[in-house]
Amino acid sequence: MSKLIVAIVHDEDAGRLMSALRAAEVRVTRLRSSGGFLRSGNSTLILGLEDHQVGAAVALIEENCQARTEQVPIELLGGMDASWLPTEVTHGGATIFVLPIDEIRRI
Repeated sequence: MSKLIVAIVHDEDAGRLMSALRAAEVRVTRLRSSGGFLRSGNSTLILGLEDHQVGAAVALIEENCQARTEQVPIELLGGMDASWLPTEVTHGGATIFVLPIDEIRRI
């Protein structure tokens, strides 16, 4: 292994992506995580790959992780009451980090 992909994806996409990666014989580890802004469920996927596998793995992530929009209430500024206005926020998709692996130790 020469590359490590860390991909943060929405929980709604994680199961489908895991199945696609396994079908492509990519080893993957899933860690539950949560986003700070919307406090929604995320999964952080860790993949160990060879250089030539990175492009295909990123393509699978792109195919299986879609951005989505959601109405989120935003409190009105300046008012004393608990008034809320919804605003549309885009989230989901994936954040992908591709890192070099300097050393692997299996203990």
